[in-house]
Amino acid sequence: MDFFTPANLLTLARIPLALGLLAMPPLSPVFFLLYVLSGVTDMLDGPVARRTHTESRTGAKLDSLADAVFLAAVLYRLLPVLHLSHRFLLALALICFLRCGAWLVGYRKYRRFAALHTLANKITGAALFCAPFLLPWFPSNILCVALCILAGLSAGEELAIQCLSTKFDPNIRSILHLHDQSEKEIN
Repeated sequence: MDFFTPANLLTLARIPLALGLLAMPPLSPVFFLLYVLSGVTDMLDGPVARRTHTESRTGAKLDSLADAVFLAAVLYRLLPVLHLSHRFLLALALICFLRCGAWLVGYRKYRRFAALHTLANKITGAALFCAPFLLPWFPSNILCVALCILAGLSAGEELAIQCLSTKFDPNIRSILHLHDQSEKEIN
């Protein structure tokens, strides 16, 4: 399979866009332009891959890498602006620990990077993406608490799915669908 598919190129474009955020003042018009373009590439790469029949493990890995670079750049630029408490930073570290734990369990079980595309992960991603646009209307501490709860629940669900699943299914919708997985194995 060709590495330079339209979907992979969209995914790869997210990395320099995300790195460009590091050079921009947080919440400036150019910051938001790069931010939105990064988000658009994230929303389009999956549908483009499916439409062009170029879905691949490489594309999924690139997507996860681009997402990680984007998230790291955004956090690096926005955390100092938000003036968050140590409790929030501790919660953020716990969420990262849960997420990395899920990935480690998946890697040990399936010998591959095993991030899941659960509904909770998608909702969390959408909420995280929208958060900077909500800062003018909501206090940052309220937004951060809501995001921490959502991200913590989705990371905990992903860890539980990885621990309880019997086979790798990156597109499992939720922990409630684990029984579907076992029924498929029986049939």
